[in-house]
Amino acid sequence: MTTDPTAPTADQPGETETLQYLAWARTWAAAAETSPLESPEVEQRVMDFFHQLCRRVEPAIALEIGAHEASFSLWATRELPGVTSLAFEANPYVHEKYRDEVLAAGVDYRNVAVAPTSGEVELHLPVELGNRVRPLTSRMASLVHHVREVESKTVSVPAVRLDEEPSLAEGSGRIVAWIDVEGANEAVLCSGPDVLRRIDVLYLEVEDEVTWEGQWLDTHTAAHLRRHGLLPVARDTRRPLQYNVVFVRDELAADPQVARQVARLQRFRKRPAPQGQGAGQGAGQGDEQG
Repeated sequence: MTTDPTAPTADQPGETETLQYLAWARTWAAAAETSPLESPEVEQRVMDFFHQLCRRVEPAIALEIGAHEASFSLWATRELPGVTSLAFEANPYVHEKYRDEVLAAGVDYRNVAVAPTSGEVELHLPVELGNRVRPLTSRMASLVHHVREVESKTVSVPAVRLDEEPSLAEGSGRIVAWIDVEGANEAVLCSGPDVLRRIDVLYLEVEDEVTWEGQWLDTHTAAHLRRHGLLPVARDTRRPLQYNVVFVRDELAADPQVARQVARLQRFRKRPAPQGQGAGQGAGQGDEQG
């Protein structure tokens, strides 16, 4: 059975929800853009903050969707005691490239798409975007078509609805998650309302302008997550039209210690160089938030 990735729908965000999120997102973007840090340093700081939160909540499961080389799952397996790392990578060419290495590291790395219904789904691999040719192992595979797509290869891949995945069943424990699905946030998030309610910390890629056909933009995605108890607390400025957001469970967002971490992060100050290093060395490195 081939599923329709656009099948699930959710209520559109209200005007107040949209404006609240835009005010938050644009304040963060302005803080990053006026800081002394370059965009890759900002991205690393936000990722370090996400890692800190993952350590704090002591999850049972680290979930990665759109895993590619499974960098988050590999980090979680190394750094989070007792965690089970589950990584979904829909692109069969990417999965074949990294499979042996990732499985050997202890990650449950699957060539499966997360979709509205379990079965099979069509995955689109852009091979030409605009005037640029892309390999079949690029990060651009998606359940939906890119708006600048000139040519693509379509493959049929196994699919699972999140709430029907046995290893994520109720009782399996709390979850931290990383989702990077190239315009398919609606398909993924709507497939797992029960799983969403058990996620404590989420790192998610969003777009603020249409890049993929029929996609949810950042405001719609944030509204959906808010209705499942997840609130945005930090973002980066990865590139035009696209950025990453850290969402946390509502009670964690209200925690005073987390608020202090967020306040320090938003200042985006240069870290002091360790003794013996020049001022330009070491910024943005490591895994702790200064």
